[in-house]
Amino acid sequence: MSAPDSYDTPQLINYIGFNQDSKIISVGHKEGYMFYKTADVIENSVLECRNQSLKDLNLNNCNIIERLFTSSLMVVVSQRDLRVLHVTSNNIICDHRFNKSILSVRLNKMRIVVCLEDCIYIYNLNDMKMLHMIVDTPMNKLGVVDMTINTGNTFLAYPGSTDTGSVHLFDAINLSSVNTFVAHEGTLACLKFNQDGNMLATASTKGTVIRVYSVPDGHRLFEFRRGVSRCVTIHSLSFSADSKFLASSSNTETVHVFKLEKSGEEDSKPEAPTNFAEAAAGWFNTINQAVSAYMPSQFTQVSELMTTERSFATAKLPHKNHQFLLVATFDGYVYAYRMHPEGGELDLIKQHGIGPKAKNVPNLDNQSDFQPMLHTSG
Repeated sequence: MSAPDSYDTPQLINYIGFNQDSKIISVGHKEGYMFYKTADVIENSVLECRNQSLKDLNLNNCNIIERLFTSSLMVVVSQRDLRVLHVTSNNIICDHRFNKSILSVRLNKMRIVVCLEDCIYIYNLNDMKMLHMIVDTPMNKLGVVDMTINTGNTFLAYPGSTDTGSVHLFDAINLSSVNTFVAHEGTLACLKFNQDGNMLATASTKGTVIRVYSVPDGHRLFEFRRGVSRCVTIHSLSFSADSKFLASSSNTETVHVFKLEKSGEEDSKPEAPTNFAEAAAGWFNTINQAVSAYMPSQFTQVSELMTTERSFATAKLPHKNHQFLLVATFDGYVYAYRMHPEGGELDLIKQHGIGPKAKNVPNLDNQSDFQPMLHTSG
């Protein structure tokens, strides 16, 4: 399905992301930020939206917007400036200015991590006190970093080398190094923990192979080939909530979905690639959890999905007993696809305009009836 003519030109969207449980889509643009409920994408014909201006925040742009689950806490970034805000009141809890551009921000219920190209700052969430600064990290111009959302084992992962795909694991609670292992021959392009924090998906700048490692020992569990020979730029990896699936998106128009399952013969060979075809039949009844994806530029990034040797499916989000994939793009659209038990190409069932130029989106700014968005379930 092609986009309407009114969306042929790129919109002023700087950032699109999903919160930790994929219940909210966050959009950052030049003049402010917006929140959408992912449940509305499947269930409603019109997306409700909270649209907030930056006028009162003394910021001139919104490059990153991160929401802490469905709580009232969020982080807004404009180049070197970071604001921690209360969602409903828009009050500034604290603000920091850094000496270089902020490339990535990650947060869970205990820590906020801020990644610059040559260092990483770790803050205590409760009082925003800086606890630790990881200095002299390998040059990380892509801002490749991730942190577990499970506070029981708050691990931080970032590149350990500029020459190889080395991964360094850091304990963000005890503030100590945990492990370093080589995940790829080429340099890292993307890292993503599962929700339990015991698996880490990796992709290199070559983009043909995606791997999954156990945490913290760095033992390879799965290896998936995204393509045969074509090199692509992987922008996002994401696990489903139950860690049975992984998804990847890149600078192509396809989101690849894979299943994290080994056949009986492979159980004794942890580093062997998964044979996905044999397990395909009963796939879709195993998940009743929202799986979300987002992509920059045309189609580029993913948030909470799945991956395997040959992708079983190529684009969804769950609703009742159905599995769906939700994909948001920087050209101002969010798409919903329905998964088929037999796999293959997915059906596009809904699309909505998002962002500052989206039409027919009610502005709920300063209205109390926006509050239920904070409590929607998958």
